[in-house]
Amino acid sequence: MRYNLLFCDAKILHSQTMIKYIYSILLIVLLNPVFGQLRLDTLDWRSPVDIPILLSGNFAELRSNHFHAGIDIKTQSKVGFKIYAVQEGYISRIKVAPGGYGKAIYITHPDGYTSVYGHLKEYNIQLDKYVRSIQYAKHSYRVDIFPEKGELPVKKGDIIAISGNSGSSGGPHLHFEIRETSTARPQNGLFLGYDIDDTIAPKMYYLYAYPQGLNSTINGARNTKVFSLKKTNGKYRIKAQDTLKVRGEVAFGLKVNEYLNNSHNRCGVYKLNLFVNNELYMQQQYDSYSFAETRYINSLMDYEQNVNIKRKLYTLYREPNNKVSIIKQEVNRGIVTGQAGQIKKVDIEAIDAYGNKSELNFYVQFLQASKTQLARSNDKIVIPWQNSFVLDTNGFKVSFSAKTFYDTLFMTYKENPKRYPGTFSSVYTLHKRTVPVHKYFSIEVPCDSVDSTFYDKLILAQIVKKNYKAVGGLYVDGYLKAKVRSLGKYVVLIDTVPPTIKPLNGLADKTDVSGVSSIQFKIRDEFSGVMSYTATINGNWVLFEWDSKNRLITYNIDEYMPQEGFCELELKVYDGRGNETIFKKEFEVYPEPDHDIGQ
Repeated sequence: MRYNLLFCDAKILHSQTMIKYIYSILLIVLLNPVFGQLRLDTLDWRSPVDIPILLSGNFAELRSNHFHAGIDIKTQSKVGFKIYAVQEGYISRIKVAPGGYGKAIYITHPDGYTSVYGHLKEYNIQLDKYVRSIQYAKHSYRVDIFPEKGELPVKKGDIIAISGNSGSSGGPHLHFEIRETSTARPQNGLFLGYDIDDTIAPKMYYLYAYPQGLNSTINGARNTKVFSLKKTNGKYRIKAQDTLKVRGEVAFGLKVNEYLNNSHNRCGVYKLNLFVNNELYMQQQYDSYSFAETRYINSLMDYEQNVNIKRKLYTLYREPNNKVSIIKQEVNRGIVTGQAGQIKKVDIEAIDAYGNKSELNFYVQFLQASKTQLARSNDKIVIPWQNSFVLDTNGFKVSFSAKTFYDTLFMTYKENPKRYPGTFSSVYTLHKRTVPVHKYFSIEVPCDSVDSTFYDKLILAQIVKKNYKAVGGLYVDGYLKAKVRSLGKYVVLIDTVPPTIKPLNGLADKTDVSGVSSIQFKIRDEFSGVMSYTATINGNWVLFEWDSKNRLITYNIDEYMPQEGFCELELKVYDGRGNETIFKKEFEVYPEPDHDIGQ
């Protein structure tokens, strides 16, 4: 791009004209991808690992109900690598949980950013002692600790932990984030300047076309159309045709994956551009976002496809109640319109963080609008997205607050009074679970013929593909009341089945635990889920670590285990309805024999 025209003779241009001209050039510069790109490489952060950085996940990937907040660094399919502080600072948070990031560390740095390290196996010796002392004080494996500034200082390159697979991790790796400290907004860690190889352009698979409005059609159909793509001469095309015939309005979505060198993992793209006749209609750019807006992902992607076939794809238009800041530019919310007879050229670009780009080209031919005006069916309940709404019928009550949905919902509702075996209410169908919900809404289900001794065992369940999924709720004066965040089918059940406890490593048959380094159990509950557990040895609370994804709890023998003599282990496990299972076991512990070197 050339800018030498800025130095032309001032006599040629009126001063006001010159100001407008300079302003327009500055806009071009600022909107240019090269100049507008996030820059973090000047922070001089070292790598959090001392192995080559290969990624299994990147920033702002489409995940269920949230954007991915960091980058996932592979650890060669194993645990045990040293994790380093990327810059000097102080540990501002330590969180331990059976799910989520598992064992995690947050370090606040003087440069205005915070680094986050998740799915750790263990902390360094000093941090481990610090965390365990708090866990024992609180009698809880789960802890969320916020040390004072300066209490736990670190230097750049300090070993802070060992890599692992804790929490909701799908395999050994390090989840690593950079956040702006003042706002807690995650930033795109691909711009930290780390040595990450990527020469592969994003790969496009499917174009989705969505008719907008009752009377819109795509190739004669009123429903979403899916088109397979092929790459020809370096650009993508629709396999069967290059022109879509549209009546009314249309919007688009794209199934596209990003791949990095030496990795087969599917990652997210950095930028998506939708052009209509060379005009930028929609731009999404993944530099940063707020955790407060992360659930808008359910509107940014095709939620129905994710629910039905686990396909995550980007939609290239904005629904009215989608406030996500990742959308940088838009015309008509990305929805394409045209007059009868018009043919418009559509180009979609997918660009990764390293400038590799793929492009899809096709055309839209607009036909004469249909003369037959369709009307919504009378069985639909209209809920404008801006409004609150209460449905109260036959004792069943649902309350939606304003902006619960991303667009106006034409909801269907049905009550099936037929009682299925083991149920304690009618089955209530609230539209379809393939429609996303942004906010929690309240639901009240009338219950009858329930003995009072079972009130605390009643539980709201969602019917998903003929299976029951526990939701929760509380019985109050003849109703089961709950907060839910999904449409679909609901019914009331009773859960009186307690959790199960299975001792591992032959523990059930052991009477001597001398020399044993750890004690493990499988704990599980088939419906309402394991809610909590507690374990004691000779009446003293001991720390069992909880790996919820593997339903495993582990006690690593520590100073709270008697060094010799009799010991009694008692483990209590509770499910979501308070059902309890108790495991007791008595052991003997024998002291290590003294070895006389002279004998």
